[in-house]
Amino acid sequence: MSAEVNATVWSVVVSAVICGLWVAWLVHSLRVDRRRLRNGFLALAVVYTGVGLVGQLVALVPGGTTAMGWLTFLLFGVLGLGLLALPVFLVVNGLTMVRRERRSLGNLLSLLVGVAMLAAPFVVVAPFVLQVPWTMGLVVGLLMGTAWLGFVFLGFVTQTLLYRRYAARVPAHGVVVLGSKVVGGRVPPLLAARLTAGRDAADRLGSDGVPVPIVPSGGQGADEDRPEGVAMGEWLVDHGVPADRVLVEDRARTTRENLTLGVAVLREHGTPGPYLVATNNYHAPRAAMEAMDLGLDVHAVGAPTAGYFFPSAYLREFVAVLRRRPAVHVVAAAGIALVVVLVTVVAVAGL
Repeated sequence: MSAEVNATVWSVVVSAVICGLWVAWLVHSLRVDRRRLRNGFLALAVVYTGVGLVGQLVALVPGGTTAMGWLTFLLFGVLGLGLLALPVFLVVNGLTMVRRERRSLGNLLSLLVGVAMLAAPFVVVAPFVLQVPWTMGLVVGLLMGTAWLGFVFLGFVTQTLLYRRYAARVPAHGVVVLGSKVVGGRVPPLLAARLTAGRDAADRLGSDGVPVPIVPSGGQGADEDRPEGVAMGEWLVDHGVPADRVLVEDRARTTRENLTLGVAVLREHGTPGPYLVATNNYHAPRAAMEAMDLGLDVHAVGAPTAGYFFPSAYLREFVAVLRRRPAVHVVAAAGIALVVVLVTVVAVAGL
């Protein structure tokens, strides 16, 4: 066996071992807790190393190098087109949100992100056009910051996809439906979708046609004329849930209070865990993470959301996820800032 072939074989073996270690870690992490954000990043590592391993194996086949070259070209072509289309989609979606929803920072997120993505190439080119050395540091900082946020966002999306398939099959003995604003004392469509998901989950989990207990959870906001939980309970009864299976919780003001108070009601009723919480699909991953942080045996299922509403709502959830572990992002920001300073000094000194 020639030295070149021997080196190739060892390269494949090393890649296979590395990929196997990532797979083992992912399997272990999923067994420990399916709600962890870490699972998304581990899955990305498995995909990345797995694709690399497949590429190495294909390259060993006659003509494989050419085939891999074309596949790589097509892959990056698709990704490139996607990156070009994404900011346009976000801007259009943001304009739709402005027309259909109240104007708030949360509802404008897709528009703001889309505009920022469209402006980014001009910012990157600016130092070369203006020929101002110190701006090179800002460009490097922008690229590194964007790469970091993009990496975290991709991990969040991957975890969302992994968790969604699992949560729909979780066995549970009770359901909590997270509240949201009621309009004129009545349940609006977004909240009705949550209640429908909760009712369907309770029917699925029940036996002999009797649904498990459902806790509609939500207090009364300053701009509401009665507690959300009360309006939600009435909706459930009106839509076929036996009144004795509806346990209203009417004090919660936040997602964490929905979870803790809702679970407390089920426990007082003598219903053991695990439990399901029903919310909208964009909110389910973070609700599950909140339950994990609280030490509750709760998983989350998501109800469908209007397509135009989902991008901004999902971006809001991503921002909330970033705030869960601020120390990690502070360390990342400090590292980026250090690189920015070094690049700026080098650029200004003309080294």
